[in-house]
Amino acid sequence: MKNYYYHIRLFLWRVLLLLLIFSISRLIFYLFNINYFNVPFFHLLKILFVGIRFDISSIFYFNILFILFSLIPGEFKNHMHYQNLLFGLFITINILLLSTNVIDTKFFEFENKRLTADIFTKQWLGEDFITLLPQFIADFWYLLIIWIGFVIILVTFYPKLKKEKIKTLNHKSHYIYQSIIFVLLMGLGLVGGRGGFQLKPLRVIHAAQYTEAKNIPLVLNSPFTIMKTLGSKKTKMHKYFDQATLDSIYSPMIKVSSAKTKKPNVVVIILESFSSEYIGALNNGIGYTPFLDSLMNQSLVFTQAFANGKRSIESMPSIFAGIPALTDGAFITSKYGSNKINSAANILKELGYNSAFFHGGKNGTMGFNDFANLAGFDKYYGMNEYNNAADYDGNWGIWDEEFLIFFKNTLDKFNQPFFTSVYTLSSHHPYKVPEKYKDKFPKGSLNIHESIGYTDFSLQKFFEIAKSSDWFENTLFIITSDHTAQSESTFYNTKYGSYLVPLLFFHNSDSIFKGKSDIVAQQTDIFPSIIDYVGYNEQFVCYGNSLLNDSIDHFAVNYISGIYQFISDNYVLHFDGNKSIGLYNIETDSLLRNNILNNDNQVIMENKLKAIIQSFNERLNLNKLTIVKSL
Repeated sequence: MKNYYYHIRLFLWRVLLLLLIFSISRLIFYLFNINYFNVPFFHLLKILFVGIRFDISSIFYFNILFILFSLIPGEFKNHMHYQNLLFGLFITINILLLSTNVIDTKFFEFENKRLTADIFTKQWLGEDFITLLPQFIADFWYLLIIWIGFVIILVTFYPKLKKEKIKTLNHKSHYIYQSIIFVLLMGLGLVGGRGGFQLKPLRVIHAAQYTEAKNIPLVLNSPFTIMKTLGSKKTKMHKYFDQATLDSIYSPMIKVSSAKTKKPNVVVIILESFSSEYIGALNNGIGYTPFLDSLMNQSLVFTQAFANGKRSIESMPSIFAGIPALTDGAFITSKYGSNKINSAANILKELGYNSAFFHGGKNGTMGFNDFANLAGFDKYYGMNEYNNAADYDGNWGIWDEEFLIFFKNTLDKFNQPFFTSVYTLSSHHPYKVPEKYKDKFPKGSLNIHESIGYTDFSLQKFFEIAKSSDWFENTLFIITSDHTAQSESTFYNTKYGSYLVPLLFFHNSDSIFKGKSDIVAQQTDIFPSIIDYVGYNEQFVCYGNSLLNDSIDHFAVNYISGIYQFISDNYVLHFDGNKSIGLYNIETDSLLRNNILNNDNQVIMENKLKAIIQSFNERLNLNKLTIVKSL
């Protein structure tokens, strides 16, 4: 029995080493993202402590073979070959687990969430990933150093078997006792793996029990979030209300206006990673977008506009089809990606519009071309259609200036009316600008700032030459961003501020598109706003509202790490799918530090959010994102 107890102690020391490394990686994750979290010291200590619960869960499930082989009764564990097998399992499995924590140390700033099972999709591991990997390694070499450091610590301090501790087993009957202890230890391990004795195993959402919504990723670890999002599961069917009550609270069926005689062209320009923080016109003149600032003076600008998601792949369904990013996986790559949908493209097609989507990246990037086809765009123009490798930026695709000029020249050949969209890409990591423009744009304090200036300059070039086109005066331009990016401001690092994006409507010949509006706007409002302006007689399904109708109760909704955020009027509600966990008054508490849960507004906001979630999940699962027309 003494041998078996020795192996148990040896196993426990090995697990403690692993838990220590996981805690250190969490602390490093915090230090790299301190501007985002910025938690008080004692609360940080609490998070480091409760995070161990999630670490134990990850360690148990991913190391199940190592645990079984370490604790199984038998004298064969005394042989060095067997111990080498255990060592190999331990090191191989756990350096891979730690690599995800290390990657998230920097990657978190792009999406504000831990890695999920999405990393196994072709959007992560496809051609773009292979092309950009050398650049990522060059830019983030220090992450490789941190990971190697963890590997060295694991290898160096891994508790090894000492021969002098081994004693001969005298009684075979001891195997019975060892087996009993083995079963008990595996039972305890299973309790640790599931996170305790609670009814349901530990989930991502349980992290909300220990901290506010914004800090949830700090409690978690990346192997845990990957593990919990593995598999192709249906979106949970929340049933908060019966159908009559649901319809009385919220319905996504929209009818905007009667058809109009004149059909304007519509051009949607989506700027890669343009946070509101970078726009001077939205920040008292402090920013990196002089042209966009000047254009805003001639446009209808929504000062409280929100992205529905944190990733490029989530923006297209939101902008063109009114589909919010309310699931863990992106709509485009999910099993729902083939659902029938309404979109601006297929509705405008009924009204005689030609449509096309432009993106200067490699064809197939992030599933954009697949979604454009699903949404009903007539044509897709990517890097292949541009067909000039001389303007390739070496990473993502064609430089913004050249591709926007190509966009304009192609529009000159289109029959009117047309509905088109162009998606820029230069303001994406690695944030390069053409050599000929080195030092032309302010570098600012973040790597992205210089490339923001370049894209703004490219946009200016596009408008300068587009003014001479015969379609320009009859065109509504809608300019927004796909999502936010790096931030240096405390306000823009809040869950509220981290979704704020520019949104403006410009029409050189229509005076209704002038001024500023402080109504709450979101990406899913763009689709119905287009249909409202153009005119359409039929109902359609959309999880947004026309921004041209200020008599409607406007709202914004987004979801990340198991937490829904609902913004209405001056209030922000955080909801975990079962209960509200935070309510804040933006007007008096812009940094979301004073939780006023149980305020009178809570019930109204919570019920509407529940209705949106229930309606969306039901329609997603039942493929009812369109209205079936009777024959």
